[in-house]
Amino acid sequence: MIGITLGDPGGIGIEVTLKALSFSDKKAILFGNKNALQYYSKKLNLPFPKQIEIIDITGEFSMGRVCKENGDIAYRSIIEGIGACKTGICSGLVTAPIHKKALSLAGYNYPGHTELLAKECRTDKYVMMMVSDSMKVIFITTHIPISKVPSALSKKLIIEKIELTSKSLKNYWNISNPRFGVLGLNPHAGDSGLFGREEIEIVEPAVEELKSRGYDIEGPFSPDTYWTVQKKDCTVALYHDQGMIPFKLKSLWRGVNVTLGLPFPRTSPDHGTAFDIAGKGLADQGSMKQAIELAILMSNV
Repeated sequence: MIGITLGDPGGIGIEVTLKALSFSDKKAILFGNKNALQYYSKKLNLPFPKQIEIIDITGEFSMGRVCKENGDIAYRSIIEGIGACKTGICSGLVTAPIHKKALSLAGYNYPGHTELLAKECRTDKYVMMMVSDSMKVIFITTHIPISKVPSALSKKLIIEKIELTSKSLKNYWNISNPRFGVLGLNPHAGDSGLFGREEIEIVEPAVEELKSRGYDIEGPFSPDTYWTVQKKDCTVALYHDQGMIPFKLKSLWRGVNVTLGLPFPRTSPDHGTAFDIAGKGLADQGSMKQAIELAILMSNV
C-alpha cells in the first residue's frame, strides 16, 4: 500500500490525486485535510475511490492562495506520510505539490520536499531525479540561488550522487551499466578555462575518477548542445534549471520527481500547486498518475 500526501490544499494536488486514482485499483492512504478533500470532490464532481483510506490533517484551508494555514496542513501531511512509511504501514510515498512560501509562512523553512524528506529520514546522501519515458536527469545542487552553485559544487559531491544514482538505476530500472552524461557549469563548458575553471578543477576530475572505477561516463558537455545530440541513460545537471527546463519542455505532464537514497520510494508529479487554476477542473492528472504507478513499481522491487 502506498501513501499519498495531498500537498497544499489551496492548489491542484487534491484534484490531480482524485483524477489519477480513478485509473487505479490499488489501495492507498491519503494524508491531507478531509474538509478540503470533500470540498474539491463535490465542486469538481470527483468521487472518492473505494480503495482509499483518509488520514485527516485538520485545519482551515483557503483555495487558490498562499497562506500559512495551507502550509501548515501540507507540512503535517508530509510528516504523517513519512511516519507511515517508517513504520511499514505504507511501502512508498507519493507527494502532491507544496508551496515553499506557504511552508515558510507556517514556520517550516525547507526549500522543498527533497530536503524535508532527507532531514526527517536522517539521510545525508540523497539525489533528486526527474524521470519520464524518454529521459532521466539528476541534480548535483537543487534549491539554492544561482550565486551559490559554484561554491556548493565539489568533486566528492558529484561522485557521491552519481554512485547512488547508479545503484538505483540498476535496482529499479534494471540498467546494468548505466551511461552518464555530465553537463558543464559555464557557457561552452568553460571553453578550456576561458569562461570559468569549475569544469577543469571540479567536474573533469570527478568524471575521470568515476571512469577509473569502471563507470560509463562522459563530460563535461556544453549544456547548450548536449540535449540535441546525446543519448545517455542519465544526465547529470549541476543546478536546478539547467536540468529542469529541458526536462519539462520534453516531459511535462508525463514526468515524475523521485528522491533516491531514502529508506522508502518517494515520487511526486513534476508540476507545482498551480493556484491560478485550482478548483476549476483544468488540472492534468498525467504526471500524478505516472508518480503513483512508479511508486508502486519501486515498492515492489
